[in-house]
Amino acid sequence: MKLNFNDCKILIVGDVMLDKYYFGKVERISPEAPVPIVNIVTEESRLGGASNVANNITSLGGQATLCGAIGHDFFGKEIERMAHRKGIKTDFVKTEQPTITKARVIGGRQQIVRIDYEQHLELPDKTREDFQTHLAELIQDSPTLVISDYGKGMISEKLCTFLIQTAKGHGTRVIVDPKGQNWKKYAGADLITPNVKELGDIIGHPVKNEDREIEEVALEIIHCYGLSALLVTRSEKGMSLISDQEILHIPTHSQEVFDVSGAGDTVVAALSLALTSGQEITNAIRIANVAAGVVVKKIGTATLSIEELNDNL
Repeated sequence: MKLNFNDCKILIVGDVMLDKYYFGKVERISPEAPVPIVNIVTEESRLGGASNVANNITSLGGQATLCGAIGHDFFGKEIERMAHRKGIKTDFVKTEQPTITKARVIGGRQQIVRIDYEQHLELPDKTREDFQTHLAELIQDSPTLVISDYGKGMISEKLCTFLIQTAKGHGTRVIVDPKGQNWKKYAGADLITPNVKELGDIIGHPVKNEDREIEEVALEIIHCYGLSALLVTRSEKGMSLISDQEILHIPTHSQEVFDVSGAGDTVVAALSLALTSGQEITNAIRIANVAAGVVVKKIGTATLSIEELNDNL
């Protein structure tokens, strides 16, 4: 059976970012300092953070509405232009802070340096209250809500708690891509998708990427925060679904990995679409695993099409 996500509506709320890539050649070292000189050949802009989740959803044929904050600047306008070109509906709060932008300089196939433009987001109370009122209306019309938390300030405890409680009231499924140590704000979510490092951040010590340890730590976190289930993404070891009802380990689909940046966004996008289309959780995870296996073979923040996904399935 071929997957088709055309009727799947997903609301994404989170930290909106722009990823800039400067590709070039390295042929000599600078005479001014012991650093490579990169002669830039091409440059590229891609949607990053929560925007990359939305981009993955529309690339796979789904309907994405993206909510977050951008600045009154060139990078913010670039995000708006790119999102509209890709068929993503946007509902942005405009702030005086700069649009979060990460510029990467790539020499050959190697990242040389990353330059970040960002300030921690602090929305004024009135702006946040108006935004919440608007989000409540959008949640009513959305079967699935994705909270894409990159720890940049948009997903505050107050906003996150409001989103999950409102979604629960309307029977909207909530999937969270988490960040940071405050997981109280995610209580009540249906599925949270940490990586192994993020599990360690929560528990307070590094976690080995081994089945038994992942299971023990994940169950401890589930009980501590009253969560339904965790889907732990484990790089070259695939992913693990852990809840009180079931434990499932799925090996990676990819034999070669060039770049894992953005792979978590692809997992969340494919997972949210599969669940919204009516797939069972175990099948949805297998679909997300295959999707991630395709994008890690690509350089940078990448997406895949529904045709690529179906071919690989």
